[in-house]
Amino acid sequence: MLKKISVTAAVIALGLSILSGCSSGKLSTEETCALLVDKATELSLAEKTDSSVRALLEGDDASFKSAMEEVTALLQEAADKTDDKKLADGLQVSIDQNNQMIESLTDDDLTLMEKIAKSQDTNTTEDSEKMGYVNTACPGLAELGQ
Repeated sequence: MLKKISVTAAVIALGLSILSGCSSGKLSTEETCALLVDKATELSLAEKTDSSVRALLEGDDASFKSAMEEVTALLQEAADKTDDKKLADGLQVSIDQNNQMIESLTDDDLTLMEKIAKSQDTNTTEDSEKMGYVNTACPGLAELGQ
């Protein structure tokens, strides 16, 4: 009788973990994309990045750096939480790009034109393919300017 109860409990526990999808604690591709879109909207990241680029052109590096760091933190959160390795890789490429852009565009020793030239896309074909996957998997990000 005790064996029967143990087996039943194990089957129920297994069924619940399969139904809830909580066994890995990771987000599906769709859930990851929803997280990105929802948080970007909630934090008004498109507006913040637009205004920070304008501020950068006027010489205010601090607002640009702050806005880009916020975007980068969101991308890192999503990359850490997703179970989609290709999506995580693509997000990591974007994170690396953002970090390079922050470094280039906030370098006080460069003129604005030198900053722009230094921050130009230096991605490999592989990086571009990884970013392409992000754009395909999460088309809603394009609407947010990400």
